[in-house]
Amino acid sequence: MASEKKSSVRRDRLLEIEVAVRKWWEDEEVYKSESRKDPPKEGEKFFATFPFPYMNGYLHIGHAFSLSKVDFASAYHRLRGANVLLPFGFHCTGMPIKASADKLSREIKQFGNPPVFTAEESVKEVKEVEEESDTPALPGQFKGKKSKVASKAGGQVYQWEIMRSFGLSDSEIARFQDPYEWLYYFPPLAVEDLRAYGLGCDWRRSFVTTDVNPFFDRFVRWQMRKLKAMGKIVKDRRYTIFSPFDGQPCADHDRASGEGVQPQEYTLIKMEVVKPFPQKLGPLEGKRVFLAAATLRPETLYGQTNAWVLPDGKYGAYEISETEVLVLTERAARNLAYQNFSKIPQKPSCLLELTGHDLIGLPLRSPLAVLDVIYTLPMMTILTNKGTGIVTGVPSDSPDDYMALHDLNAKPALREKFGVKDEWMPTDIIPIINIPEFGDRTAEKVCKDLKIKSQNEKEKLAEGKKLVYLKGFTDGTLIIGEFAGRKVQEVKPIIKAQLIESGEAILYSEPEKPVMSRSGDECVVALTDQWYLTYGETEWRKMAEECLSKMNLYSEETRHGFEHTLSWLNQWACSRSFGLGTRIPWDEQFLVESLSDSTLYQAYYTVAHMFHDGDMYKGSKSLVSPQQMNDEVWEYLFCDGQYPKSSDISSELLSKMKQEFDYWYPLDLRVSGKDLIQNHLTFFIYNHTALMAARNWPRGIRCNGHIMLNSEKMSKSTGNFRTLKQAIEEFSATATRFSLADAGDGVDDANFVFETANAAILRLTKELTWMEEILAAESSLRTGPPSTYADKVFENDMNIAIRLTEKAYKDCLFREALKNGFYDLQAARDEYRLSCGSGGMNHDLVLTFMDVQTRLIEPICPHYAEYVWRKLLKKEGCVVTAGWPASNEPDLVLKGANKYLQDSIVLMRKLLQKQLLGSKKAAKKGAQVTAVAEESLKGLVYVNEQFDGWRAHCLQILQSKFDQQTRCFAPDAEILAELREILQKEGQAENFKQIQKICMPFLKFKKDEAIAIGSQALNLKLPFGEMEVLQSNMDLIKRQLGLEEVEIYSASDPNDVAKAGPHASLLKQNPPSPGSPTAIFVNRV
Repeated sequence: MASEKKSSVRRDRLLEIEVAVRKWWEDEEVYKSESRKDPPKEGEKFFATFPFPYMNGYLHIGHAFSLSKVDFASAYHRLRGANVLLPFGFHCTGMPIKASADKLSREIKQFGNPPVFTAEESVKEVKEVEEESDTPALPGQFKGKKSKVASKAGGQVYQWEIMRSFGLSDSEIARFQDPYEWLYYFPPLAVEDLRAYGLGCDWRRSFVTTDVNPFFDRFVRWQMRKLKAMGKIVKDRRYTIFSPFDGQPCADHDRASGEGVQPQEYTLIKMEVVKPFPQKLGPLEGKRVFLAAATLRPETLYGQTNAWVLPDGKYGAYEISETEVLVLTERAARNLAYQNFSKIPQKPSCLLELTGHDLIGLPLRSPLAVLDVIYTLPMMTILTNKGTGIVTGVPSDSPDDYMALHDLNAKPALREKFGVKDEWMPTDIIPIINIPEFGDRTAEKVCKDLKIKSQNEKEKLAEGKKLVYLKGFTDGTLIIGEFAGRKVQEVKPIIKAQLIESGEAILYSEPEKPVMSRSGDECVVALTDQWYLTYGETEWRKMAEECLSKMNLYSEETRHGFEHTLSWLNQWACSRSFGLGTRIPWDEQFLVESLSDSTLYQAYYTVAHMFHDGDMYKGSKSLVSPQQMNDEVWEYLFCDGQYPKSSDISSELLSKMKQEFDYWYPLDLRVSGKDLIQNHLTFFIYNHTALMAARNWPRGIRCNGHIMLNSEKMSKSTGNFRTLKQAIEEFSATATRFSLADAGDGVDDANFVFETANAAILRLTKELTWMEEILAAESSLRTGPPSTYADKVFENDMNIAIRLTEKAYKDCLFREALKNGFYDLQAARDEYRLSCGSGGMNHDLVLTFMDVQTRLIEPICPHYAEYVWRKLLKKEGCVVTAGWPASNEPDLVLKGANKYLQDSIVLMRKLLQKQLLGSKKAAKKGAQVTAVAEESLKGLVYVNEQFDGWRAHCLQILQSKFDQQTRCFAPDAEILAELREILQKEGQAENFKQIQKICMPFLKFKKDEAIAIGSQALNLKLPFGEMEVLQSNMDLIKRQLGLEEVEIYSASDPNDVAKAGPHASLLKQNPPSPGSPTAIFVNRV
């Protein structure tokens, strides 16, 4: 309990500091960003943004993690002296808010207000489902992991319960039936949380989207009209993921699960049932009845020997016209109904429910089949959630088909179980495609090679398909039919087109994986008339690729992700009929889709403060009206348009607005999670290249992975979840920011660790105490200029920290910045304090350290730094604009010398323990060196500052055989031949084998070192005097070893060696070499 109380006290001190500092900043308008009349030179301004969060709840640690990257980067540039703009808006467009509001209304109608759920209905569990693909990601392809769906044991989670989880009372919740209530409730709470967090934001420019904000509404209408005028928006009929419940396409941000999922196109083969029909199909008399099989490989139909059904599968006979009926699963029929293949549009018409058992033995005539009639047979491994549940059997080329047929042939009991007659069974497989590696009986060969015994060996069969399907397409040649002798990849589209033209097949699409809309229904693929943005159009794509090539993306993985997205991204439906947002200006039955109104708003930020100035909604303080912001004005502001002479906005105000955009653009940095590469971020690039001059194209995007909490996925259902407000209350904003920086830098998932946050609370508050104590006793510090060896090392360590931290911040590597600018700097301070001994620390260096540490930590922990700057260091002005600390060029030789000193002390301590205790084993049991001072011992430290003998020869040879540019050496044989030649000249050739045995490890060590750090590793001596370093730090060595007397000697001086007396033999057993002294401990006389 005492420790908990202490921890709370330390955290509370940080919270108190944050409250005080926030008031300073707000009173002084520290983060208010204004343009300047003169265009900025390179580095003089920095404009950065974060994709505005969706406002259907509170901000959480996941938001904060991505946001922290842009916040840290902006703070670094502000500290360096740049004029920084970091604005923040709130996204409310789309269907999630409307869907949630409607859900509340339905629950109130069904269960009352407040609702009374039954006991069974009240048991709810939120499961977070990760959509995993059964295919590996292509190089550079990001596999989304963020799709989630809320579900419960018997249905979906109630919206009322979700609202309660936000801390809302039952009396408040009913208000949220109005979707606009969400817009007025959550954004102000987000602003409060972000202010507490310390976001360096110009809040005057904040706004919400949708038509509740008339200025933004006018802006989006202009953008859409301009894109349409440029031919970038067209009306087209295309396959799209569609929510039947919502009655509209379901884009990524409209989905509860299945983000990134696209339509998968199949060729649906119509296999006609041969009359007379069996009794079960009697109700279908007078119709043409087809079993419908979906295939991705229509070229293999020549090899059909049968059709497959799942015996226990549920099927139906569905009318697609007055005369034709397709037999398939209900799920497939539902998709077809939205693709104009149903007697009643968008409503599957089932004439007869069937099972797989009812279909076994049906005689079929199938397109392109060599056999006149094939039969339906049972297969146990068919999936009814993919395709139609009916499969064409091609055992020559499908490992699955080959093994299913093999099982039926090999197991009479299996045939008897399903009533399979011998005459239904194919007599042999039909070779159709020759593949050089596999021949023309591909499936048979791969199944034998992999030793597959049954159709149930799914992993082996998947491996077999992976081996042969791609090869069949790229290298296969047809050996049968009209196109015999031609390559598969050449004739595949021709065969497909002929089948569709002849009416023997139709095109069929379905989601490549399940997609759930936020309204809770499973989506289909629909063929819809839609307004589309023509992403992927050749010339437009070239512009996007040109923009991408010039951008700083901070990682190759991110670049590959964008390149892959640009390679496949095609037309994007930009209109919706349900939700909140801006109406399509020329077709107001539709709304602009949520990913399409958020591609250019970075430009809106530049002038937003003139509309809003703290009012996120109507812009009550605006100097212009929304109606005055017509297309001519937007064009002038953002697209180098003509001055809007017809506008009644004052020329002074127009000029000021134009100045704002021209000053801040182009955008320097956009930070986001990597999952948005496949949509939002690529749309952002496309729209800027279409609408902006090349000089205003974005300069940089920095992507990150998702965030885990304590090495586990964030999940509300397990309690492993924190809102931003909860994290601040639990840890303080300072420790939260510290842990976000420490969580990770790359595009892999990062890890926010509570232990790190708690450790930060302890470490930062202890540092405050140390600084307060030092400053209270400032007069006791050593005065005068830095003069000692320890002073020089510490000063150099600060120079190094400043340079490395600067590079890390510049590269947006904030964990690295924290390491260099805080952890390493503190370690250097602690080492300096230890090295100074009784002489004490230098006054000027200690104060410089406090100044430097405060500035280096400021981008990550600004509240903390501001408090130290003003209250402890008594500095004028604000730390956030104090300037980057000055530094001298780091002395790497001095750094190396100090490392040598510290390593040597560690080595000496080990040798002392070994000599005192007699064995390494005893030393491992925890020998204490503090008692050594009581012994009558003194240390004799022997140094050999230059390699000699065969080691010198080795290094000289390696120097001549090393290419500094490529960091490669000549072959070992060449190096050894030259060594032998040198030793022959010295008369040592007869011992070459023995010398070779000794020198090979030395050669390898030095080669590896040279490859790592360069040719300096091959020098015969270190770039500093070892004896000088050790002698300069005699006092430190004595204190560290616990000895009163230590002497430094040269191992190459016989007189010095003689002073070791009988212990001189130890020098032969463990001879010193450059960088590795030998210590001997003898009794004092």
